[in-house]
Amino acid sequence: MRSRKAKVAMLLSAVFPGLGQFYNHEYAKGTVFLLGGLVLGWMSSETFPLDALLAGKTPEGLGQLITVMSLFLVCYLYSMVDAYRLAKRAEQGGVF
Repeated sequence: MRSRKAKVAMLLSAVFPGLGQFYNHEYAKGTVFLLGGLVLGWMSSETFPLDALLAGKTPEGLGQLITVMSLFLVCYLYSMVDAYRLAKRAEQGGVF
């Protein structure tokens, strides 16, 4: 099996969660991260209280937005770390 570069895998997951897992040939895990990122990204855009923020008011859905954005950040960072670790292990001769 060809060697994968850990930094490339991490960079791909930095572009969007799941891409590094696809690069590492972990298609099921990549699909989960990709769908999770898409759903959480969509949810954050739907719950973003732009009209209230522009009016200078405290938005009602701010707690939901913070929760959704926090979950997206966890998904994003974990995807990067996971892709890096797996590719690094493969570079060092480990198996998937």
